[in-house]
Amino acid sequence: MKRTSDTSPPPALRRALDFAAAGSSRSIDALQALVRIPSLTGEEGAAQAHMVDQLEALGAETAALELDVKAMFERYPQVAQYPTHWQHDLILPYSELPTYHALRDSGLETVLNYRGRPNVVGIFRGTGGGRSLILNGHIDTVTIEPAREWTRDPFGAEIADGLLYGRGASDMKGGLMAGLMAMAYLRQAGIELRGDVIFQSVVNEEHAGNGTLDLVRRGYDADAAIILEPTNNRIAVSHPGGLYWQVTVPGRARSPGARWQDGAQEGVSAIEKLPPVLEALLGLEREYNTRPNDDPTEQGRAVFSLVIGKVQGGHYETVTASEVVLRGGAYFAPGVGEIQEVMKSFRESIAASNQGDEFLCRHPARLEFLHHDDSTRQSPQIPIAMAMSGLLRGRQGDGDIHSGPFACDMRHLVNQGGIPSIIFGPGTIAQAHKPDEHIAIREYLDCIEHLISFIASWCNEDAEKGPAKTGHRKAPGDGRL
Repeated sequence: MKRTSDTSPPPALRRALDFAAAGSSRSIDALQALVRIPSLTGEEGAAQAHMVDQLEALGAETAALELDVKAMFERYPQVAQYPTHWQHDLILPYSELPTYHALRDSGLETVLNYRGRPNVVGIFRGTGGGRSLILNGHIDTVTIEPAREWTRDPFGAEIADGLLYGRGASDMKGGLMAGLMAMAYLRQAGIELRGDVIFQSVVNEEHAGNGTLDLVRRGYDADAAIILEPTNNRIAVSHPGGLYWQVTVPGRARSPGARWQDGAQEGVSAIEKLPPVLEALLGLEREYNTRPNDDPTEQGRAVFSLVIGKVQGGHYETVTASEVVLRGGAYFAPGVGEIQEVMKSFRESIAASNQGDEFLCRHPARLEFLHHDDSTRQSPQIPIAMAMSGLLRGRQGDGDIHSGPFACDMRHLVNQGGIPSIIFGPGTIAQAHKPDEHIAIREYLDCIEHLISFIASWCNEDAEKGPAKTGHRKAPGDGRL
């Protein structure tokens, strides 16, 4: 991208930035309106109808598209996930991979589906010849639990001390609305873009990622993409993979009087058998973290993080527990390997813990998975990252290029779609999924201005040689870069 010593924006861009500055109340009102519409995973319909209205009002070619679960599993059997719903979340464990047939045979399609919760896509057509851009974000949020810890209305969008409160404010309605308002001010200023802008408001990012995956399956494409997740308006080109798992540890139920029979132990509490399983899991984490991490964007971080989040078992205080279920998750850096390798290492660790215990050798602990997603790794030198870095440095922002600390839908745009992408948006991941979630209003407004400048520049640069990418193409296969 050619640059000159004159850093002042062109007059048309200056108008758009002036409109954004003068329209700060409009931008804040727009975010408040979206936060006030509950959109828990599985119940995104009302918020998506609102997004349709907003996109149509801006003149975008708008479509509401129901996800095709069967088609996703057929096209992407290694990465497609079961649909999730906050009231029925992660209720269909799997040993190897989730499959459409297992979902169908479970009888759970009545609750695990996408009826009434479509993806929404709005295409702002360019005049031709410029680079295209996807703006992607998820509309769904986690629940408000623990509800008693909120001190403000989770859907009130209250403002205090420069912060806007509410579920989804940071993760990630702030990013979604920043992208939409950037397009609104560009349109208001009459700026013509040569390249298309494809705005995507997707469902079921939480615990699945199927919303973005289905849009990749449908063939939506661009020269680059921005995933508007909360990064404090910093650039990330990579992110970790994630795995949710559960281990069912068996026991043998007996009362105190029957625990020992003729000198032999008959009653075995599953709780007694937790130590070898726990040590296997923690040992796996230790082993991964002895490996070197050569990614310059991840220095100082552990490459593997294991969380043991929940333990449940036993039925009565005076009976040995016949079963204990451990649940947890793990994040792993892109350099660790692909998700299938990580899943294999979990299987091997639990198998080893079974072999080291006489009871578990005969009655093995059972490992299952609840969700898996792969990591994403790109060069910091990809054009969109370099372009955004240069723009931010010129606007006194953080132009450094980082690795994201959380998994997100960028994996599907990059791994399955082959679209160079960055994560960039207002808010902080530290506010995600917690009571009194909030976003700094100044950061949200700054993001709108950053996006205005970036879109006006990126989409008016000549497209790369080859067929123009104008929102659609023949859908790609399940290959990685």
